[in-house]
Amino acid sequence: MKKKALAVALLLSGTLAFHGQAFADEYSNGTIQGEALPNVVHGVNQQASGSPKAPWQDASLTQAANNGSTVSNSTASNGTASNSAANAGSSSESSTQGATTSNAPLNVQNGSTTPTYTDSTIGLGGASITMIKGEQSGQQISIVIESNDGSLIVVDGGLKTNAPYLAKYIKDRGGKVAAWLLTHPHEDHVGALAVILEQQKKEGHPDYYNIDPGQIYYGFLPLAYYEQYEPAHRIPMMKEIMEDLAQYDSAKRHESSPAGTSFTYGNVAVEVLNTPYSIPIDTGNNSSVCYMITINGKKLLITGDLPYEAAGKLMEERGADKLKADIVQMAHHGQHGGSFAFYSAVHPRYALWPSSQELWNKRKDAFTEDQESYTVALTKFWMNKLGVEKNFVMADGNWVLK
Repeated sequence: MKKKALAVALLLSGTLAFHGQAFADEYSNGTIQGEALPNVVHGVNQQASGSPKAPWQDASLTQAANNGSTVSNSTASNGTASNSAANAGSSSESSTQGATTSNAPLNVQNGSTTPTYTDSTIGLGGASITMIKGEQSGQQISIVIESNDGSLIVVDGGLKTNAPYLAKYIKDRGGKVAAWLLTHPHEDHVGALAVILEQQKKEGHPDYYNIDPGQIYYGFLPLAYYEQYEPAHRIPMMKEIMEDLAQYDSAKRHESSPAGTSFTYGNVAVEVLNTPYSIPIDTGNNSSVCYMITINGKKLLITGDLPYEAAGKLMEERGADKLKADIVQMAHHGQHGGSFAFYSAVHPRYALWPSSQELWNKRKDAFTEDQESYTVALTKFWMNKLGVEKNFVMADGNWVLK
């Protein structure tokens, strides 16, 4: 009771004001850990050794053994998962989840052992959305959309260390990107692109860097503004990517495209939703440019690291009704991003969590523990309240939606 009373007091005192009134409206029955997130389509068992199984792990999917067998993740009536591929080479298809797994990388011949999971039930009309984990243990956003005519659209690209994996992935698919969409200039988003652009200028660079990054769309605030409000360790990456883009082919560089800018490749249509917001709090994340991507009639909302403040401005500018989407990329990797009102407007059926293992497994009560570190638990609570059908988690491996 004391813990609950403290949590309520903190809410009312405004300590959690950045979450908005919707949080208080949804707060009930003590901690959010009492709420399960039953529709997690896991590729690996997220249960930490020796730790109690968290309620949102009830539908976890155990990775197929050894050689890429197909795994069923059919949720039983009590919320637990049945794993039909008990032995290497066995196969079982789940009608409820449609998730398959393979230990083979995404046709990337780099010795990767990162598993790849596929859900073919989304209805993308021959197109696909791939959320890439690659060889990373940390969080990043690296998403590749392939239209029904083979055109590639890259979102961000991820960490610098993801550059070889991403470049090989693109090379394996013809080596040409139609459009490259950047959300904001943080290293876990633009680092890979920076490496690719820089490697292409060096003699003797690996062949897999011989790719065409295509039309690059981005909107950054002036460097001086970032220098005024961003942590000092963020600035070198920002300078680097800005310099790299300044040297890129001007005919293929689209800086600060106005909201409403749109383009189409095959059955994939992209719309720029906003220009970067100048907000002197969490400035880099608040400058995230969002994109609405329509694939065979299904809408995917790309949010970057959009925090509470920018999410509110986007709803105000665009109108909540214009943000409805079938699939959402969880803002800021599912932690300290967006708001319940924002996600209520989106009201997705499916959620992409570009979250690391460490981030995904943070289970503490977000109302009473460190706010910055544990808000991922609260975001899981929201997704449960909104009835999200499937949650795809990058911590498991690469995810392919079709």
